[in-house]
Amino acid sequence: MDLKRKLQRLLPQPSDAPTIQTHRVPSLDHILHGQEVSTPFGACYMMEKSLPLTALHGHWPLREVLDADYGSLRAFRCGLEPRLDLKEALFLDTETTGLAGGTGTYAFLVGLGCFTATHFVVKQLLMRDYNEELALLYLLDQELQQKNLIISFNGKTFDLPLLQTRFTISRAGFLGAHEKQHLDLLHLARRLWRHKLSSCSLGSLEENILGVRRVDDIPGYEIPQRYFEFLQTGNGGLLQNIVEHNVIDIVSMSTLLYRLLTTVELKPEECDCSYEAVALANLSLMAEDHPLALRYLEIAATLTDDDQQYVKVMRQAASILKRMAEHEKAALLWQRILSITADDLATSEELAKYYEHRARDLLSAEYVTRRALAMAWHSRSPKAPALEHRLKRIERKVHKGAL
Repeated sequence: MDLKRKLQRLLPQPSDAPTIQTHRVPSLDHILHGQEVSTPFGACYMMEKSLPLTALHGHWPLREVLDADYGSLRAFRCGLEPRLDLKEALFLDTETTGLAGGTGTYAFLVGLGCFTATHFVVKQLLMRDYNEELALLYLLDQELQQKNLIISFNGKTFDLPLLQTRFTISRAGFLGAHEKQHLDLLHLARRLWRHKLSSCSLGSLEENILGVRRVDDIPGYEIPQRYFEFLQTGNGGLLQNIVEHNVIDIVSMSTLLYRLLTTVELKPEECDCSYEAVALANLSLMAEDHPLALRYLEIAATLTDDDQQYVKVMRQAASILKRMAEHEKAALLWQRILSITADDLATSEELAKYYEHRARDLLSAEYVTRRALAMAWHSRSPKAPALEHRLKRIERKVHKGAL
């Protein structure tokens, strides 16, 4: 049974009611500049905004976003097909009656963005009252069925499960999203910038990564209450900031996608941020390209003036070198780390292992282990027993060699 027939089962039959929708709704045309759209299940409100591809959003024109080849995003292992055609993609974002989700939460505004040959078009579906939800879901499903890819920001955790719940409560299958590719930009953004930024919210990414500055924007946590006030008063002005907020969310997702691509495509010598270079090293490790990962880490080390970040980079590089059986090079990095932070017990242990088992330098192994054990006793570290055991073994070897 298709969506239309499933939804029709929930509605009064023509013999029982002369019209499907009889409720009074406020006029929004002079404020939101949209129009009422009729469906087999009543009406809801739709707004449409078109941006020319020459328009800038943040640092980039939308034309660059559309024309880019997104094949390099496969480095994230996000399940993308070999070629991502943005004309077949739908950017999706919802504004809801609650931020926690659940069966009592409605998506009262659904924003949908897509590229055409000449514009980036944002369509917004608004339910002016709860009894317009079926019409909104019907129009949403029609839009989704026309695209092959859904692009969202936190959609895997919030938007798509919420919409699935609304369709289920309406006893209708979520046909438009069935078996489609879904790219959640939040998870990709966290892979690149979670250590650089205190937050990877879309607002933080706009300000720190995209160069987008919002003016008089409504905070997300205020949106549900603003909608409830609209339902009580019919004052369409209460929705204006919400609609504008949703448009910016949609357009920002498109430029965020492009920014993710340009970052992933950076060569080591093109990096200008230590945190991004480390993130790209991690992607290289996922692809099992250890030499490339080391090149990114070398650049990351030169780009930071923070000792904590530098030590973290050196630890990771030494670990890769050890995995590659480049033990002498790894030892040089461990020595460098201990010259900066002498109380690094894990690094001391690695260096002691190298001296004992690779370099066969028992005196150096004994010195490093004894110093580490003293620090472990001082800090009451749980590593102390293992270091004591190691020191006794090294001392036995030294004694045996002296005989």
